Amino acid sequence: MESILEDINAVVGVTGCFVCDSEGGVLASVLPGVFGETALTAGRTAMQTILGLQTTRRRRVNDLDLLYREGRIIVKSLGEGCLCILCVRNINVPLLNLTANLAVKKLTERLKALSPTEMKVKAPDRKVAPELTVDGTFFAQIEHELTKVIGPVAILLIDEEVAALGTAKDAFPRHRMAELVEKVSSEIADEEKRASFQQIMLEVIETLR
Repeated sequence: MESILEDINAVVGVTGCFVCDSEGGVLASVLPGVFGETALTAGRTAMQTILGLQTTRRRRVNDLDLLYREGRIIVKSLGEGCLCILCVRNINVPLLNLTANLAVKKLTERLKALSPTEMKVKAPDRKVAPELTVDGTFFAQIEHELTKVIGPVAILLIDEEVAALGTAKDAFPRHRMAELVEKVSSEIADEEKRASFQQIMLEVIETLR
């Protein structure tokens, strides 16, 4: 399941994601270490919300979109569980759905293939992904691409955003690459150029994961 989740994590603006069973237990996750316990709580809450809405409305609930001041959680039903995606508040949802909806089909099939016993055994054994950092390649490429769009000020802008995220270039977490791209791209006024920059950087991120 983790390989499927990695595809979702490659979308610009996604911080991490995980899969829960029908009881909210985490079956698989690709998350920053800091979100370990949060994932368990969010998973249980998401499943309880979906089940509650289905009972109230008497029909299947496929998606939930939860907005917070500092971010967003998009939940997609998998029938026997759910997929939770943590992302930035202003993520391009249609772009995310292109990848996430394909992942939902694959994950739904995987869950159906698991017996109840397998699901209960796997849940406690899952660990969150360790925090890995990027090398100089990422910053060389983002500086190059952003400079082509907004000029030499790009390097200063990137440095400021890295500092605003509370980290440094020589210890920048891989799981925050997309977040940084999202932040610096907000300074590109032209929508077409902004979308092009994001797409190029998405491809760069995919090669570095």
